[in-house]
Amino acid sequence: MNVSIALLRGINVGGNNMIKMADLKTVLSEAGLQEVTTYIQSGNIVFRHNDKLDDAALTTLIQNSIRNHFGLNIPVIIRSREEWQQILNENPYAASGVEDAVNWHYMLLSKVPDASLLSAIKAEQYLPDVFQLVHQTIYLHIQKFGNTKLTNTLFDKKLQLTTTVRNHKTMMAIAEIAAKI
Repeated sequence: MNVSIALLRGINVGGNNMIKMADLKTVLSEAGLQEVTTYIQSGNIVFRHNDKLDDAALTTLIQNSIRNHFGLNIPVIIRSREEWQQILNENPYAASGVEDAVNWHYMLLSKVPDASLLSAIKAEQYLPDVFQLVHQTIYLHIQKFGNTKLTNTLFDKKLQLTTTVRNHKTMMAIAEIAAKI
């Protein structure tokens, strides 16, 4: 059995795409996932699953379960417990000794972006907010999240993929849950 994390994008935000976490846990358990645990109401799910299910199969399983039960088409991004820890370990802002974790955000990407598309985003236009890509994660150092122009919409459009963002506190809480399953 493997442990993975599923991040749902855009649920329970501003009264849209409402899904009760208790209902979601039941639906995903009935779909064959085990020890399904959620964290807060914004679509963070930790679970065990059959070793034969890869990320693509898990994404399809979760998306289809949500579509069939709740009638919603929700983007899903999957990471294994090991990948999650690697994301935390590779945070370039932590490595440089910056200790203002309240400003750290992690934008998880649905796939590795085309380098030429990323280079088209002119970082200097977004200062003092900055970002760095490492594998399938864009690490954001943002002064005030509500004011930044470094948004999902920008990166989705420019990189032609799907993203979802979590703050450092949420990332750490999910890591703790995943370590216990």
